[in-house]
Amino acid sequence: MRKALGLLLGVALLSTACGGRSASPTSPSGSFDGSSSPSAATISGTVQGGGASALTAATNGAALTGVTVSVVGTSIGSSVDPAGRFTLVNVPPGSVQLRITGAGTDATVTLTTVQASQTIEVTLVVTGNTASVETELRRGAGESELEGRVESLPPTTPALTFVAAGRTVKTDASTQFFDGSLTRSFSDLRIGMRVHVKGQMSGDAFAAVKVEMQNSSPAVPVEVNGAIDTVAGSASSFQFKIGSRVIRGDSTTTFSGSGPSASGFTLLKEGVRVEVKGEQRDGFVFATRIHVEGNEDNHNNDNDDHGNDGQHDAGEVEMTGSLSALGGACPAISFAVGGVTFQTSAATRFDDVSCPALRNGDRVEVRGTRRSGGSIVDATRVKKDH
Repeated sequence: MRKALGLLLGVALLSTACGGRSASPTSPSGSFDGSSSPSAATISGTVQGGGASALTAATNGAALTGVTVSVVGTSIGSSVDPAGRFTLVNVPPGSVQLRITGAGTDATVTLTTVQASQTIEVTLVVTGNTASVETELRRGAGESELEGRVESLPPTTPALTFVAAGRTVKTDASTQFFDGSLTRSFSDLRIGMRVHVKGQMSGDAFAAVKVEMQNSSPAVPVEVNGAIDTVAGSASSFQFKIGSRVIRGDSTTTFSGSGPSASGFTLLKEGVRVEVKGEQRDGFVFATRIHVEGNEDNHNNDNDDHGNDGQHDAGEVEMTGSLSALGGACPAISFAVGGVTFQTSAATRFDDVSCPALRNGDRVEVRGTRRSGGSIVDATRVKKDH
């Protein structure tokens, strides 16, 4: 009897082990049971389209869906989820080349000196067939490392503290600052500057031992479109909002457009739709140029939802940004711009670009009408944004 039971148990264990070799194609791959080996690394993160602001990619970029992230030279791969997230386990140490394929994209990017037992979090930004690592956090295998752009500085943050790649970085008198071979200090940090930080994670904060400044031209271009809300100030110093974004400008800000006969600052009225190009600064966008749309596009209705950038009255939608998640076949293709899904048809008008020529990462201006009760917008016009 005991021998029979032992035989049955052995068969059951063998069946379980064999069954564990079948993994879901959308699950993290690299091990049969989904667990990570201590001799290997785990890489996770998000994939975003090239329209994501370099400064805010970690939190505000448009997810690039319909793609797969794989490790070149291995069978390790993961499909991204609707939020653009992926996880790769049992990644061998060394120089790791990630390949992003699908939705018209085939791009690669390299992570160097990956170590066993490391956990690496990255934000990958893909433009066409080019990919880059916008933010990176490494933990495990000794010292932790963080790379990204400076997002906030004092007085927005406490003294000797800054935010980079969405993480709070704390420094003290012992922290070393370098720009190449030159010794620097905390006061040399600038918004948008790319930094490489070494130290240790302490909860959600990063205690920095060394900060390497990687670029001397930290200006980060930003584009914001939508209806103006809450205008204040004068031509020499003004502020307004588009949704939750704070926009500021001064006498150096230039204006253009086909709006009313007035010019400059006097064009800025609540409800007027504008396209702002500028630079991300600490807590606001500084406008270098503001394009005011024509009267036909402006709606000064107290019931407008100014928090929904790119949305007009009566279901009309207009978005400008980087194209992602391209799918389908012309003339009926679908894609996303600024988190909005558009669908084209034979009736869609294409300006400065043809339907077959569109690629993920292209900057476009799209107009359309939102379907009743749905999240899809039927595109009436697609124009290449130069």
